[in-house]
Amino acid sequence: MTRNDLVAFYAARLDALDGPALLLDEDGAVLYANGPARRLHGRGDGHGDRPDEGGGEGGKAAVAPEGKAPHGWLHDEVPPVPEAGEPVRESRTRITLPDGAGIRQISWTCVAVPVPGTGGDTDGETGAGKTVDTGTGKDASKDAGKDVGKAMARDGGKKTDGSARFAPHPPRTVHLAWGRLRTTEGGQEMGFTILPSGVIQAVSPALCAICGYTRDELVGRSAREFYFTSAARKRIVSQLIKRAEVENGEVTLRRKDGSPLTLWYTAESIRDAAGRMVAYSGYFQERPFAFSSKLASDFSRVVDALPGLAWVCGRDLRIVAVNDAYLAAYARTRDEVMGRTEYDFLPPGLARYPVEAALKVFEDKRELEHPAVPHLLDPAVWYRVIRRPIFDDNRQEVIGLLGIAQDISAKVVQENAFIEQLHTHQGDVVVVTDDQGRILRRSRQTLTPAIFGRQEPYDAYTLDMGPVLDLLHEGDLPAVRQALLRAMREHREQHFECRIRNLSGSYSTVHSRLVYNDTIYGEPRVYVVARDISGEVGLRRAPMVLERLKEAAGARTDRELATFLNVSAASISNARKNGRIPPDWLIDAGLRTGKSIDWLVRGVG
Repeated sequence: MTRNDLVAFYAARLDALDGPALLLDEDGAVLYANGPARRLHGRGDGHGDRPDEGGGEGGKAAVAPEGKAPHGWLHDEVPPVPEAGEPVRESRTRITLPDGAGIRQISWTCVAVPVPGTGGDTDGETGAGKTVDTGTGKDASKDAGKDVGKAMARDGGKKTDGSARFAPHPPRTVHLAWGRLRTTEGGQEMGFTILPSGVIQAVSPALCAICGYTRDELVGRSAREFYFTSAARKRIVSQLIKRAEVENGEVTLRRKDGSPLTLWYTAESIRDAAGRMVAYSGYFQERPFAFSSKLASDFSRVVDALPGLAWVCGRDLRIVAVNDAYLAAYARTRDEVMGRTEYDFLPPGLARYPVEAALKVFEDKRELEHPAVPHLLDPAVWYRVIRRPIFDDNRQEVIGLLGIAQDISAKVVQENAFIEQLHTHQGDVVVVTDDQGRILRRSRQTLTPAIFGRQEPYDAYTLDMGPVLDLLHEGDLPAVRQALLRAMREHREQHFECRIRNLSGSYSTVHSRLVYNDTIYGEPRVYVVARDISGEVGLRRAPMVLERLKEAAGARTDRELATFLNVSAASISNARKNGRIPPDWLIDAGLRTGKSIDWLVRGVG
């Protein structure tokens, strides 16, 4: 059986496979690549590397670009053949896609097949060796015998490219290799490859087009800039780093115009021989959202019966049900809202807030409450908004959310007036917590360095209801917990000092006052009035207090101060050494000199 006979026999069988498949000679050089294998290298569906059915005119073999084999497969991309005595070999290789989408991995199975009539028969009988049909797994040697007598055009022992050898004598063994893309096929249109550092290495033209970017605007930039939320990026990358399997799921990207784009992704980590991740690569697909009709059918009447604003959107962020109050609040008709995202009928700069909130519900699979947020089109109107996830019938995946917004404008006005009354100093900051210590609101003032950052008009949408205790230094937690419990139980003001973490990563020392109030919303709330006293800490140390006592008493030395206070000079020395000033010294000096206790203790006032 000649080389041409082998190719002619196996070509049709390999082309019948859905995945990439190769026919290799004894040395592992490619004799034939099937359609899926050629398409991976942009070679189309022609038979350019089949000797008897060349892609050129008159049955001649198609001419490959200089330095490239007609089938496009390079040596490093071809799976290794089984070693001597090894019938099957499993392996994995990497290929680079021709559309700029980067790298993919292929898992291969390579089988050694003895060639009848060459001495390579496994049963010792010439022509009786068994070959394997990769499509059915059946003995193909009987069919092979029918084709052996069909002579094909001889190749004359020449080499046509760097990988396919035209031997003057038939090979004793050939190898059949069929592979499986670990990221399933069909995704080349919107492919990507990202380095472990998060920098985009490659991206296909189709993905650039659907997101509105040019290739130069994407390649070389950090991928985090193009996810709509950082949580999704962290989750996907974490899964790819920890696991070697293919990851699938939905993710929302940010188009160039700022609008959300929900796609289905398939990705995997690309690793070197040592198991280190060198990139993660995959592709995106657009998929129709399958639950839109179900959500609309199940919730259309529900939202109509709910008070206030109510709406339902799917996992693709498109609204499928709204009530009349929602339409009135946004001055839109039903046709302008149904089947659209907030980006379609709200200003882009404002639409991101509800979109990010919805994505957080989908990502965390739990209810999200915003206790007080301003209406996006009228900041004088305030809502209490709850977004509840809607699960599939198996309670496994979130397929949408139900949103409910209650108008609390009158209560916010009342609370704002109460907060203003709590400000006793210009630098006071007020943080509102519920009975569990979760942060609900904060005043416009901010500490320096900032705890939350500069307040923006709509940042109430991004203020996470995290526990206020999470901001405190661990050494102050027991005392602060006790103060909160006393404020809730006794309904009396509590005062304490504590250290609170700021955005710079350091801690500020603040004086805190806790005020209990349950009259505004009919539910318990604690108003934390905080004033930064970091600059006063040094002034309150014993040596500084003693200097102010001397100044008040007109004393120049410790002995003169001791005489003024009617104590021994040793008492002054011990107070400085121990870092504690007896309170009666401060009271006595204040009464006799007219200096305020605040000034004596803190250096202010």
